[in-house]
Amino acid sequence: MLAFFVFAQAATLRGSGQSAADAAALAAVREARDNLYEEFLTALGDERVGLSEIIAGESFAVGSACEEAQRLAARNGAALVGCSPLSGRLGYAVIIETNDAVSQTVIPGVGSQRARAEATAVMESLCEVRNGETEDDLPGLSCEGGSWELEPDEGASGINPRDLFSIHLED
Repeated sequence: MLAFFVFAQAATLRGSGQSAADAAALAAVREARDNLYEEFLTALGDERVGLSEIIAGESFAVGSACEEAQRLAARNGAALVGCSPLSGRLGYAVIIETNDAVSQTVIPGVGSQRARAEATAVMESLCEVRNGETEDDLPGLSCEGGSWELEPDEGASGINPRDLFSIHLED
């Protein structure tokens, strides 16, 4: 009976560790996405910056992404052990270790073990940039959730980061 309790305690710890890893990975990608969105807003007023490159996520990896992952891991009772952008895809992989450990038990080697969990979150662009009808026109956006004609005076009014990019966990 005691062994069952220890197993249940370890499973619960592992589950909370996985939740912390998932939250940390999503936080890293959300931070990078929000950085791209800020670049997008800035690019609307600067003809030298290519919207297509921003929408494609060419400057996806940002230093603050792993800091945000660490913050979310800590809020969920864990420490960030590893955080890195994915190679060839827009996303982050994280590894966390729970702050809590399995309580001391009569089962040798189980007490004080912490759970370790990994998670990967990815971002996908939902839009394509359409060229304006004339050289003076701002480009437009064709997105899965709709399309927008960008106006110089309005900027990106009504366009949110989630309209441009989707974020999800990978299995």
